[in-house]
Amino acid sequence: MAATLLHLVDEHGAPVPSQVRLAVESAYRWAVRDYRHIDQAVLAGLAESVAVGMCRRLDQIEFPRRYAFAALTGKLQEWYRAHPVVEIAIGPDDIDRFNGPRRMAASATEMNLLFSEIKARLSERDRQILVLLEQDLGPKEIAKAFDISYVAAAKAIQRARDRMTAILSGTGTESKEVDEEMPRSRTFNLKIW
Repeated sequence: MAATLLHLVDEHGAPVPSQVRLAVESAYRWAVRDYRHIDQAVLAGLAESVAVGMCRRLDQIEFPRRYAFAALTGKLQEWYRAHPVVEIAIGPDDIDRFNGPRRMAASATEMNLLFSEIKARLSERDRQILVLLEQDLGPKEIAKAFDISYVAAAKAIQRARDRMTAILSGTGTESKEVDEEMPRSRTFNLKIW
């Protein structure tokens, strides 16, 4: 995968000072290493917005590197609030099925197959909610899409997540298939952003 390049300019389009560039690049490298599940382009956009903010108040910043790390951490926290996690409970046997005996990470293909199976068993409304969640939309946007209140959208999201969990654990109201491959004990949570 090619590295994402940072385009560090101030609000007027001029290159940022070297101390800001070094501080933001260092914070960006840390974020790429510690937040692998977030797209590098998203991280680059957050880092670039930190650089613009630093240029606005450069005379007030005593430690640019520390400031860049703190500001990028704040931007990441805002991103997490805007992009709620989908948490699905799975058991050790399911992890072995995805990861193999050495507990390697599940490939994107395996995850896509799993979600295709889940989508096939969900109702039309739950499928629509899942598609909107996959597009990083939160309850506010889903409420607009369905023309319902924020509270109703949040409840619909929770119900869709519960139904997905029931499908994965095999405890849903749907009819059970003859060849049950999924065990009943569930002890781990898989988080999907």
